[in-house]
Amino acid sequence: MFFMSAMMLVQVMAVKVWEANPVQFGLIETCIPLGYMIGSGLLIASGKRLKRRGRWVFIGLIVLGPIYIFLANVSSPIMALPFIVGGGAMFACCTMLTQIMLRTAVPDELQGRVYGVVGTITSTAPILGLMVVSVLADQWGAASVLQGVGILLLATGILAATTLKSIRTYH
Repeated sequence: MFFMSAMMLVQVMAVKVWEANPVQFGLIETCIPLGYMIGSGLLIASGKRLKRRGRWVFIGLIVLGPIYIFLANVSSPIMALPFIVGGGAMFACCTMLTQIMLRTAVPDELQGRVYGVVGTITSTAPILGLMVVSVLADQWGAASVLQGVGILLLATGILAATTLKSIRTYH
């Protein structure tokens, strides 16, 4: 929910605040999947050497918050590019590792149900987030809402890391 909403707000910031030209906007759009591919590639390359995978999920969540807070205060699209790449890489930690954890920890006979529920949540939550963020951005501006999303994501990441021990301790 947070990632999709934040990326939409970054696009709005690129046009309205940073006044990005078409090439800069194209670079911003390229950085999102590029970061995800880099993060996924590093996770795949590390393979079994990657220890404490559950902690990496929370590191990704917690680092994304400050990245969005920073992006809300950036004044140029070029300065934002490495942070957008970093955000994509951190998102890979959150999503890819979660999928691996589900695949290995959930018994085979329950995987269909678990993935069905996860699929329902992950297809519905971004739409709801976009709806709320769009309305708020029209009222308060994209930068303020992006900063709020970053703060909420940071708080959610800290809360999840402190309360979800089964994920935190997953190897």
